Amino acid sequence: MRKQSGFIFLFGFILYGWLEFEALILVGNIVGGFLSFIGIFLTAFIGVYLIRRLNSRVFMDWQSKRQNNKPGLSKLAEGLSILLGGLLLVIPGYLTDLVGLICMFPIIRTLIGSIIIANFADIRLFSDLRKKHEYNALNKENSRNTSPIITIDGDYTKK
Repeated sequence: MRKQSGFIFLFGFILYGWLEFEALILVGNIVGGFLSFIGIFLTAFIGVYLIRRLNSRVFMDWQSKRQNNKPGLSKLAEGLSILLGGLLLVIPGYLTDLVGLICMFPIIRTLIGSIIIANFADIRLFSDLRKKHEYNALNKENSRNTSPIITIDGDYTKK
């Protein structure tokens, strides 16, 4: 099983490189070699700029919703999509730039971010984090009626 996944990863990486190379040649034939080379660097700078500008705006909206005790999972999803899109814009290549720009569209970025969160929700680290925050939210809501639930984390080893 491990050899198959390594082969699939290698095949996917070779396919990705070939598609990026073909896209670079196509764009180079349309606009010229120098402009296509400059375009790769330009999209990297645009990606860094968009990460800084859009993520700060989304983070401020998330912070204000958090202070009003409203769940801000949609803003978190937007922030993850913006981060993914910006990182894809920084990676050289026109196909990754296209996918990165798609991640930046306001209509689509919440959907992409929620797909990312849903895929990572099964990982133990994220599910433990989610459970921890669910307990804290329940404690804040029910703190007047009942005593707070105290959770102590630790490891147990039997000798």
